Amino acid sequence: MKKIKLSFVLFSFLIFGSMHAQKVEITPQFGYQVGAKYNYYGGYVKLKSSEQYGLTFGINATDDITVEFMWAQQNSKVSIKDFQFYPQETELTDVVVNHYQIGGIHMFGYSDARPFAGLSAGWSTFNPEDNRYDGTTTFTLGLTGGLKYFFTDRIGLRLQAQLLMPVSWGGVYIGGGGGGVTTGGSILQLNFSGGLIIGLGD
Repeated sequence: MKKIKLSFVLFSFLIFGSMHAQKVEITPQFGYQVGAKYNYYGGYVKLKSSEQYGLTFGINATDDITVEFMWAQQNSKVSIKDFQFYPQETELTDVVVNHYQIGGIHMFGYSDARPFAGLSAGWSTFNPEDNRYDGTTTFTLGLTGGLKYFFTDRIGLRLQAQLLMPVSWGGVYIGGGGGGVTTGGSILQLNFSGGLIIGLGD
């Protein structure tokens, strides 16, 4: 949590300290996070699809390159199917997933509609509602692609797809009675979102 707050403060300082010279974009976003599954010997653990919302801050370093900080939250559920302990798919717990990414995008073309592609890195937190399961924070890489359409110099629309990879999450205990196993692994998360771009500064 301290690392998250520190990174956010530093990035906010960079944003507001650069507003006099650079154009800043703030984009509230809403979208859909595709579910993901981790297979292991004996079954699988699944993070279910759900809605996602968040916010992207960007500073235009040049006409084509924007440095960005992205936060997105997903409220999902974890389910499991284990051939020994849970032969039918069973829901284990609700989980809140937060993604934090710092990176950059490159925009193409010179019209009001500008495609873009980008890379990012950061971390993800997984916090189960059921306290029998531990939360975890993991390193995450991201790939982003999409389109910005500007109605005016300060207002636009952003549509994007983002792949977060890999997302490694902590162990889930599976069992009953006197025995059981613990499993955990890496998953890929794909999301689609859109939002209104609000431009500030020059």
